[in-house]
Amino acid sequence: MTAPHRIRRFYVSALVLVVSIFASACGQPDPELTTPESTFGDDPSGRILFVADGDVQLWDDGDIRAVTSDVDALSPSWAPDGARFAYVQNHDGYSDIVVANMDGEPLEQVTFNEPADEPHSEDWAYNAAWALDPVWSPVGEQLIFVSDKGGLDPLSDPLYLWYSERWDIDPYPLPEAVNLDVFQENPTLSPDGNVAAFVARIRITDSLRNTQIWTLDLNTAETSVLVDHPDGAYDPSWSPDGENVAYIQRDGNRNDVWIAPVDGSDPYRLTDVGTCVAPAWSPDGRFIAFFRENDGNFEAAYVELETGSDGHLTAGDPKRLFSVDNISTISGMSWNGN
Repeated sequence: MTAPHRIRRFYVSALVLVVSIFASACGQPDPELTTPESTFGDDPSGRILFVADGDVQLWDDGDIRAVTSDVDALSPSWAPDGARFAYVQNHDGYSDIVVANMDGEPLEQVTFNEPADEPHSEDWAYNAAWALDPVWSPVGEQLIFVSDKGGLDPLSDPLYLWYSERWDIDPYPLPEAVNLDVFQENPTLSPDGNVAAFVARIRITDSLRNTQIWTLDLNTAETSVLVDHPDGAYDPSWSPDGENVAYIQRDGNRNDVWIAPVDGSDPYRLTDVGTCVAPAWSPDGRFIAFFRENDGNFEAAYVELETGSDGHLTAGDPKRLFSVDNISTISGMSWNGN
């Protein structure tokens, strides 16, 4: 089986796994995100990008509309200016990252992964590549994403962190990420754009990998393990103040939002829902949204955050944010305040 087909099967399997393990509870946050008393209790505002029915969708203070059409879209990510977004265009056997405006019109093609060989030939399958999980830097035009194009052996399916520095320079694999020699996915960037947190799939056996959350300093190339849990941790999302990373931790068949302080303090559980995935912070740090299972489907929910007496964030009861059919949970949410 070729690399592109194995990776596609991995993502389909991951989605099936997510759906199968979600059926329970979420509720609790992290420190140093104080909420002014005068505004506490307000509903979430801003704009959220997500994917449903294969299209990038926009939640705009309660209204929802499709932004793209006639493409198989994944994983939208806002640009800091709030006027553009990057997303994955999924094709038959490969994928590319594209930057579009809010009418869905392409502005830049970041990757070019369609092989020049005869379609679906052996050479075509060997040279096809995937680009996935783009995240826009909060401070500039840079993008970080994962791709199997940078592996030493294209048939071994490695996904490594790649970096797009400027539009006039081809993206490149981060050498320090390649040297880690672990399967990587779902990056998130610190508010200053200097540190990436990402999921590392650590080999347990030939057929089993566990997910940990690592960090990589893009200036020093220093790496460290942020979260190591025996049942797995995934979907990291950096807080707007840079102090915490929200993520999903699996405990048995329950999946909830947890908080990992980046100062090395012990992670702690934020929610008690059991079917959570893809946490996303509001731009002001007052809310965390996530997808949760409801009667066999997924909907977007949110919790409001307070700081407890111990300095940990605590969460109110989860509330529904929006519900539409056929949400792509693996595409996550990207929240912008503009």
